[in-house]
Amino acid sequence: MKTRLLSELDALLISPAMMENPYPVYRRLREEALIAWNETWQAWVVSRYEDVKASLKDKENLSNERRQDVLFRNMAPADARQLSELRHYFNQKDVIGSDPPDHTRMRALVQNAFSVPTIRALETRIRVLAEELITDAAVIPSFDFIADIAHPLPVILIAEILGAPPEDRPLFKRWCSDILAFQGTGTTTPEKARVSQDSLMELFEYMDELIQDRKRNPQDDIITTLAMTEIDGEGFSRDELLATCNTILTAGHETTMNLLGNMVYLLLSHPEQWKQLQSNPETLIPSAIEEVLRYEAPKQRNFRRVNASHTFGGQTFEQDELVFQLIGAAHRDERQFEEPDRFDITRKPNRHLAFGFDIHLCLGAALARLEAKVVLEILLETLPGIKLDEGTPFKWQDRVQFRGPGFLLLNRE
Repeated sequence: MKTRLLSELDALLISPAMMENPYPVYRRLREEALIAWNETWQAWVVSRYEDVKASLKDKENLSNERRQDVLFRNMAPADARQLSELRHYFNQKDVIGSDPPDHTRMRALVQNAFSVPTIRALETRIRVLAEELITDAAVIPSFDFIADIAHPLPVILIAEILGAPPEDRPLFKRWCSDILAFQGTGTTTPEKARVSQDSLMELFEYMDELIQDRKRNPQDDIITTLAMTEIDGEGFSRDELLATCNTILTAGHETTMNLLGNMVYLLLSHPEQWKQLQSNPETLIPSAIEEVLRYEAPKQRNFRRVNASHTFGGQTFEQDELVFQLIGAAHRDERQFEEPDRFDITRKPNRHLAFGFDIHLCLGAALARLEAKVVLEILLETLPGIKLDEGTPFKWQDRVQFRGPGFLLLNRE
């Protein structure tokens, strides 16, 4: 018999309070319901650090393939038919939505485009972009860090990496928002799914044209690398390549935008930490970024499909059920982190799981860290006296899977 969440906890997980401050709920989960079934999400919830880490590592019993199937199970047949293209996409494999041996092959292909030398070579371009955005934003006394810097920087960079023309960048933001709004819980609505399907089909049509152009006219961008690279004579299929392009867009934009927003918000709302960072930036910037990733994980939860029925933590996971790994909860587990609710930019060691773990460790982690490092260096150099606007109420994005400020109004001296 399944251990189910108390109805109160079940309700809290989808309440507005979770958007504002999920951590008291996470604490209760770790203490009262280590591993339990959530009726609303129709998924298992795993909240302690060691359990989350173990489930992230389990590639035998838990699968990244067909994770979204459950979202369509309870839909009316007519609605499901209208979503055939979206369902087809989620049955395709990409570098995230796959298991070995397909995952091993595709990860090796993508790794060529995200190698250490490639990422290092981007630093000059990231610095130029960040300096331009910060300088333009700081022309006026107050500016929205999210709209003016945290959002456009990763969008522009991903668009350039993929080889898209500058005038098409606004399309990337809309596609990303629509597609990700569909994900994150074990349920959805036909209306939300149709919006996602429309944007996904637009993105695929756009990327397919770009891919075909690069095959005819290779350029120095990731699309060309992905389209032309083969290992042992085998490259991406068309569907795999389109799905992987979508993954690069959504993962490369959303998590980095939230990392940047969380970073600036946390440092400025802890002025003693901001001052400490200013006194020793070269040493503390790397550990400050890692603490931001732990304290406010940009992606709060991961999810897997049960590939084979098995027992985990005393519970029986049945085949094709969903398992939600609450990364945000794991990061506040006092069994792993001393004083986990304290934001401390000197924290070491800091074995957070913000970029996943084991074979699914995020390939874009180095790029996200580099963008955060460069933005922080420029802010410290050019706007050391920047402050949060105290007259504007702070609000987190209304998102179930990701966490970051909806806007972040800053005042310069």
